[in-house]
This record gives sequence, C-alpha cells and structure tokens, in this order.
Amino acid sequence: MQNLRILNNKEVRKILKEIEEHFGSKIKLDYAFLQNNEGKIFLISRKFGDISPKKLRINSLGLYFGKVEKSGIRLSIEGSQLVKATKNVIELDEKQLRQWMLGKDIEVGKHDIEGYVVVKHKNDSFGCGAYKEGKLLNFVPKSRRLTSKIIE
Repeated sequence: MQNLRILNNKEVRKILKEIEEHFGSKIKLDYAFLQNNEGKIFLISRKFGDISPKKLRINSLGLYFGKVEKSGIRLSIEGSQLVKATKNVIELDEKQLRQWMLGKDIEVGKHDIEGYVVVKHKNDSFGCGAYKEGKLLNFVPKSRRLTSKIIE
C-alpha cells in the first residue's frame, strides 16, 4: 500500500481555503484527508479509524480528490464534481466535450481565467484542466479517456 499521511485540521483548512478562493466553492467535506508523497489527496470516511487495518489487505485507500501542485490544486474528475465550482469554470459544448474525453487539448478562446479550471458541460463536471493562452490543457488520465470508437 502507498505511504499515506493523515492531514491535520490546519492543512485541511488551507486546502479548502484555496479551493474557495480559486474555484468560488465554500465546501465542507466530512472526510479524513490523506496525502501521499507525490502530493495526491485522498478522501476517506472518518469511520475508517474504527477498523483494525491488520485484518485487511489494502491496495489503495479512499477517493482520489486532487493533487497539490506548485501552481495550485488540480482536482480529479470526482474532486471537480464534489467542489461544484462557480469560479474559474470553462463550459464546453458537446463537440468540445467529446474531444476532451478523448484526451485532446481544446481551443476555447480568450477568457479572464488563469491556472486550473473546472471543465463543465451543462450541469456536469468533467474534471480539471489548465487554461493557458486560449487553450485548455487536458489532464484526463489515459485509463479514463474514451476511445474514438465509443464516441462515434
């Protein structure tokens, strides 16, 4: 199992404050926050502490929420859905969304945004990308991308 450390309240508040400032979402998540050596953040039920891990064979733990990067927090697909961003959001049309889910970078034109953005189509969030000079850079993991055969 990977080396995970439980974040203390101060560290969790810092992450939630950054999410509020950058994505405009004041969320309260009643989960324990775990972080690995690569900066990836995982959420897990606080009740997990009631279970003896010696009785379990664990490969991974929790829901991947996002990664702490130098330039900010890059949310996972599930993290972007939990956050419900109101700021730094790019809305894609259906054609752009298809390209996004194939793992392509998308030309979206000029926006008054910088850094990581939540990618949305209608009421659904499809992850997080980086906006730079009119282009939305894709971070959908290869294992989660759709193939062109599925989309057609």
